[in-house]
Amino acid sequence: MIFAWWMVAVRYRRAIFVLAVLGLAAVVAVGTLSPREPTGLILGLFVAMVVLLVLLMLVVRVARRRVPTGLEVTGGAFRSPRPSFFLGLVLPHLCAIAIFVLPGSWTARYEHVVDPNWLLVVALSAAPIGLYLPGLWRGVGVILTPDGIRSDRYLGTLTIPWDALADVQPVQPADARGEVRLTYTRPELLRRTGLLPHRDRIYFEGTDRDLIADAVAHYAAHPAARSTIGSHTGYENLQQLHADATPARRHAPEPIPSRWKISGSFLIAALATVAAARPPAALTGSRIMIGLIGLLCFLGAAANLYTRSTTRKQSRRPVLPNSGQWS
Repeated sequence: MIFAWWMVAVRYRRAIFVLAVLGLAAVVAVGTLSPREPTGLILGLFVAMVVLLVLLMLVVRVARRRVPTGLEVTGGAFRSPRPSFFLGLVLPHLCAIAIFVLPGSWTARYEHVVDPNWLLVVALSAAPIGLYLPGLWRGVGVILTPDGIRSDRYLGTLTIPWDALADVQPVQPADARGEVRLTYTRPELLRRTGLLPHRDRIYFEGTDRDLIADAVAHYAAHPAARSTIGSHTGYENLQQLHADATPARRHAPEPIPSRWKISGSFLIAALATVAAARPPAALTGSRIMIGLIGLLCFLGAAANLYTRSTTRKQSRRPVLPNSGQWS
């Protein structure tokens, strides 16, 4: 049941994000226009943020166990699933931004005072949205076609023709999470849109990293096999190749961040958010520092949660062809 609901949420993730932004904007507007200090609304947002963090962490954990680790055979291509685990961080993050915005906007309206530190904290807390929103909107993953690889990232898209790749691809380091590193002989053939650091890597969610690494290495070294990409026969051959991979191509398990570490970081971030929004008298002058600490804890916890959610075990089941369930 939880997995089914997560699939629905992923499919309508754009609508969920827009409705969440509009709803929280309405909450901030109501609190700003109210003649009474919005302490109750701030407390309610804080409770909602904590509850959402706990619930969504549990949901992501359950969904992660059910996400297939293979590739979808659809539209004449092999496509990695896009479970959009970052969706589990969007709503708590928006609540945190609203907590920062509300007290300063109320003060600006009724006390005619605009605190520059408040503006800086709001800007810093909202800035990460620009980093993950494009990827959340369309999903992060790879598409293998007979012509090459399309890597959709959080800030852009990288298109890699097969002719740009070297015949021999590198063995992937054990600490690489959700990515495959590449070697080029003709990097001038790459096509890119957006901001793309590390153009020697492709990123994805939910898929067995070894499978994609083996696929890239195989098709880069065997041009004749590329015509089978996107077919069921080609996918069966790829699965057999992956199963027969030598130990040298089998990568070490990836480290998984502790859930206690993630929970502790989120708790510190939540407490710092509340303290920055409504600081005690003794900490009024330290609001910006408290806000920055909360923001850094939130980003660290988000990164660890993302790693925990997308790190895969070798034994997970492959995706069924033509499922198309993560589009």
